[in-house]
Amino acid sequence: MRDALQGTMATARESQRSSRRNVLMIVAIVAVVVIARQMGFLGDSFQGTPRDTVDVAAFDAAIAALPFVPVLDDNGQGVRVVEFFDYRCGHCRNMAPVIQDALNADAAFTMVPIELPLLGPESLLAAQYAMAAALQGGYGPYHRALMFSTVPYTPAGLADLGRALGLDPVRLAADAQGEAVNDALNANRQLAASIGVDGTPSFVIGDLLIIGAMDEASFLGLVTAAGQP
Repeated sequence: MRDALQGTMATARESQRSSRRNVLMIVAIVAVVVIARQMGFLGDSFQGTPRDTVDVAAFDAAIAALPFVPVLDDNGQGVRVVEFFDYRCGHCRNMAPVIQDALNADAAFTMVPIELPLLGPESLLAAQYAMAAALQGGYGPYHRALMFSTVPYTPAGLADLGRALGLDPVRLAADAQGEAVNDALNANRQLAASIGVDGTPSFVIGDLLIIGAMDEASFLGLVTAAGQP
């Protein structure tokens, strides 16, 4: 009887261990798929989907309260486009030339990028250095260099980029780990969560929240629609 009971208990323990392994495997697979999709390895590059509208007055107030609000280009014309992005996000990098081409063409919008590093330590480090570059007045060139090049997302690589752009690399490294940058990133995360943004790229154009990348025609169409009375 005792041997049978022990055998039953051993079988139950093995079943529990097997169930835990299966659950962990499923969680790991889901995590890999999510990260791969975010980095642009899976799915269509352009699949932006309008999700909801935002309370413009409340969103304006939240943007104004951020400790760090970069503006890439201001054409002095109406529509504000807010992008939540991650430098390691493949779809974000696909959007970068779309946005830059639209800005170069003097499309009637102001681009406000919001750093939202979601894809691990390298994403966080790149965002920290970009925001540190802003403290030296160099956000725009630094941001574009990260989006349009293959700079290594390491302390040495990111400091070297700052040096190449005429920034003080020692100060850059110190500011990247400083309280001001940390507070700004926390504020960005809170803003994203407040409107339901949990992935990148995500956009607020006018009062519309769009999740995912877009082709240039779709992007400019949304900007044009948002600028109409």
